[in-house]
Amino acid sequence: MQTYEYKVIDVKPGGFWGTKLDPQDIENKLNSMAMEGWELVNSLDMNAYEGMTSKIVFIFKRAKTF
Repeated sequence: MQTYEYKVIDVKPGGFWGTKLDPQDIENKLNSMAMEGWELVNSLDMNAYEGMTSKIVFIFKRAKTF
């Protein structure tokens, strides 16, 4: 039976008001994780108030090696 390990990373918006998400930065992080063998299985948009994104949570998995 295959076993997996999981990793969770947060991406927080930047900018003066904390509302700016950089698509290129997110793409670079996702590609970096993929190069390490991690597969993205889910992403969650965490809202602060009035629908503003406080952070995006990415959940990855990869086959566990012994």
